[in-house]
Amino acid sequence: MKALTEDLALFTDVSVSPGLRLGVGAYVVLPASFLEGLSGALGRTETTGRLKVRRFEGASSTRLELQTVLWALAETLPGPHGSLTIYSDSQCVSGLLGRKFRLMSEGFLSKKTNRPLGNASLYRAFYEFHNESGFRVVKVNGHSRFRARDAVHRVFSFVDREARKALKIWLNEFAEVRTEANSGTWCVYVLRCRNDSLYIGMTNNIGKRMEKHKLGIGSKFVRSWRPFALVKTIPCRNAGEARRLEYDLKRLTRKKKIEVLELQISGKPKARAGVGRKQDGPFVEREKTPLALRTHRNSHVGCS
Repeated sequence: MKALTEDLALFTDVSVSPGLRLGVGAYVVLPASFLEGLSGALGRTETTGRLKVRRFEGASSTRLELQTVLWALAETLPGPHGSLTIYSDSQCVSGLLGRKFRLMSEGFLSKKTNRPLGNASLYRAFYEFHNESGFRVVKVNGHSRFRARDAVHRVFSFVDREARKALKIWLNEFAEVRTEANSGTWCVYVLRCRNDSLYIGMTNNIGKRMEKHKLGIGSKFVRSWRPFALVKTIPCRNAGEARRLEYDLKRLTRKKKIEVLELQISGKPKARAGVGRKQDGPFVEREKTPLALRTHRNSHVGCS
């Protein structure tokens, strides 16, 4: 019988755009025994399903590293487990346990100003989790040239790549919003593609965007699965609201999209091997109905 309190290994990493202050945190939790038995190539089926990714606004590198670890601990610690080891390339995270006594004895105050440290609340939360579980932290050499020879570095490299990939997707979306020429009403739209899959996008000029999709511009996914049909538009008050709603919807499974959007669609996607890509990514809380959608749920109005 499998032990209910197996030792766990938690890998965390982040990717940040300092100029835009947008960042992505990612983590994966694996049984410690998985690392001991990992001698060959890292199996994506063993890690991708466990990966969690989250977007953060107003992000800085150090703060995002802390926020990501705290988010991962909040989701990991409630479950049964034995010892917990955190693997991170963050100098701040790896050095926090060594600073614990001094920071707590000084009340998390700056020596220079005698004011609370900028990340004081995050330090407190980190130490509270440590008091609860007694985890240890291992410093990983990020982007190591020899990482492929070591199980820990292979897993960490995977988390690192997924964080950077998720940030790139977000930045592309952000750039598309900023360069949209028309200042019409913003909306989120849903396309039903040739393979019966659902594509979620946002625009402030639905006519222009549909023309671009027909020409195969703006989305490799839609280009691969033309022709398509516009099945839903959801008006939004501004670009920010549209971006949040689009992101929330993309986190849902196809079944949940159909349910919350009240689409009259049946059957499963008819995917062909080697053609097209899944739009759904490894985001957290997939099955939760997006908060932003609740105010738009019954709307079928298009946008200009």
